Amino acid sequence: MRTQHRRTWPAFALVAIGAVVGLFVLHGVAAGVVLFIDFLGFIFACVYALAGEKPSDGVGGIGGPFGHM
Repeated sequence: MRTQHRRTWPAFALVAIGAVVGLFVLHGVAAGVVLFIDFLGFIFACVYALAGEKPSDGVGGIGGPFGHM
């Protein structure tokens, strides 16, 4: 299990705000650029949330069920 608590909600909140802006406020190329950057931010937030997990601690981690093989 993770020994230190990390705040992951701010990263996901920023991604959600960026998605709302890209979907409902911007149009055209600007929306595409914002949503692509938002997509990369979502991947970064997911990796950051799972960083430090041990694959064999029973919660999955980045390796999933095959991480301990």
